[in-house]
Amino acid sequence: MMKLLIIDDDLVIRKILQKALSNQNYEIIVAKNGEEGIIAAQNHEPSLIICDWMMPGVDGLEVCRQVKANHHLSATFFILLTSKGEVKDRIKGLDNGADDFLSKPIDVEELTARVRAGLRLYQLNQNLKEQKKIIENQKALIEAELNEAANYVRSLLPLPMEHPHRIETVFVPSSQLGGDAFDYFWLDDDHLAMYLLDTSGHGIGSALLSVSAVNWLRSQRGKELDLAQPADVLKQLNQTFQMIDHNDKYANSRMKCNT
Repeated sequence: MMKLLIIDDDLVIRKILQKALSNQNYEIIVAKNGEEGIIAAQNHEPSLIICDWMMPGVDGLEVCRQVKANHHLSATFFILLTSKGEVKDRIKGLDNGADDFLSKPIDVEELTARVRAGLRLYQLNQNLKEQKKIIENQKALIEAELNEAANYVRSLLPLPMEHPHRIETVFVPSSQLGGDAFDYFWLDDDHLAMYLLDTSGHGIGSALLSVSAVNWLRSQRGKELDLAQPADVLKQLNQTFQMIDHNDKYANSRMKCNT
């Protein structure tokens, strides 16, 4: 049930507003001055506020300013009830955060129509906030999964080598996940194999193909394929990772075997 807050120092006006809105399936909250109205707004967080502009003490403009400055109330639809009809007065009200105006004397049909319109806008705003929250949660989940995937890709990279040769590397992908990979390993006491792999594109698709190629190359150690022959290795890579089977992704490879 939508909550409506009525703030007015005139008992008759409060009764008129209450009676006009009481059969509309709203929860009606009433405050008799600006100070009470601000407290009631903070306690109940209404969807819509109807507030008299001219009140002793804290007037409607000040109530509006404080309501709109409150993070929990900033989306509340605020209607100023006023006998002021000049454009400059409306501009002043809008500049202080008012969303709509209702003129005195009150027309009940106009009142209920403006309340319905205000609540539609409030609900739309709430729906957008919910959608934004869902999107932010999904974004955070995707980013967490991408970070996990990026950490896995980094875990496949070889550690720096100190002996008998010193090898240091830096891996800086252009995005969170890239299609680049490299490796180096000893084939035997005399042969060091090194390669650099660059998959077309960026992101998950490129990273998956790159990781698959790295794992495939590592799986070939000790098998029939002679990793000391770069031409044979590249030929086998080309046959194993055909573009048609990998969403038209392809990889440029450079391999070297040093003695």
